[in-house]
Amino acid sequence: MIRITLIEIASFLLPFALFMIWQRLSSRRPEAGRLPTLRLAAAGAGLAVITMLALVILDASRAGHEGERYVPPQNIDGRIVPGHFVPAEDDEDGAEPTSEDDAPQ
Repeated sequence: MIRITLIEIASFLLPFALFMIWQRLSSRRPEAGRLPTLRLAAAGAGLAVITMLALVILDASRAGHEGERYVPPQNIDGRIVPGHFVPAEDDEDGAEPTSEDDAPQ
């Protein structure tokens, strides 16, 4: 999961890095007002990275723990029961049918 997060952060930062390289190599660069733009771009990129990391941490804290099974949202008696985690049991209710006669048609 960390690898995926790092790839997403790198994908987000790549256009900023390319723009900064292009701006440094460009022959027509205005000297006045260049520094505030770079500071704003860096601040925006930093805030975006911090937000992504906060969302990853929040998602990881809400995930189930080992020995728990996720029960998806269900419609019971016309009422929506949100998805939740329950302790996993040895004989799970959602197990696959073992014989061909029990399999759905």
